[in-house]
Amino acid sequence: MKKSHLLSAAAVLSLCLSGNLNADPVDQAGNVSPAAGTSNNTMSAVKDEAGYAVGVVSAEMTTTLKGFVAAATTGDMYEVEAGKIAEERTQDPQIKAFAEKMVKAHTESTDKLKSLLVAMKSDIVPPAKLDDRRESMIDELRGAKDADFDARYLTQQVDAHKEALILMHGYTKDGDVPSITRFAAKMAPLVQSHLAIAEHLAKAGA
Repeated sequence: MKKSHLLSAAAVLSLCLSGNLNADPVDQAGNVSPAAGTSNNTMSAVKDEAGYAVGVVSAEMTTTLKGFVAAATTGDMYEVEAGKIAEERTQDPQIKAFAEKMVKAHTESTDKLKSLLVAMKSDIVPPAKLDDRRESMIDELRGAKDADFDARYLTQQVDAHKEALILMHGYTKDGDVPSITRFAAKMAPLVQSHLAIAEHLAKAGA
């Protein structure tokens, strides 16, 4: 009996690790994303535009370590998840390559920031789940119709990188922890390069 229980537990653990149970690890508990092709593109655009406006204001006001860590790592989580979705759904090889680049770059960004927090013995813990705004953005990507997907992804990418650039520049100028302001300063040119690629791809597909 005990052996059977152990095998069952191992099977459940294996399913969890392979992503076959529940939502993606970055999703909020209980979040149910729309099925692909069920979202209205006009409504998605309105939601994304409103979210971007909120994000810009938030980024402009971020000057504390806690606020910066939350904003930067949540932004990275969104980028990684959005990139994974784009890798699966886009049929455009340039967009697929860009998405792969975003997954790699934003995974590395969070890893670097976490390493700095460990080095400075900070008790700040980066969020492990998406916030409401970025969860909504991911839902819009997941629910987008095939014909709308590339434009929705690239629009989000342009806005997300503009917001990230404001965050990096702002914290570089007014941030409260020198080692993290240096991190933000180093990240700004990389974010700018990502923004330039996203804008180019969006213009090409317009």
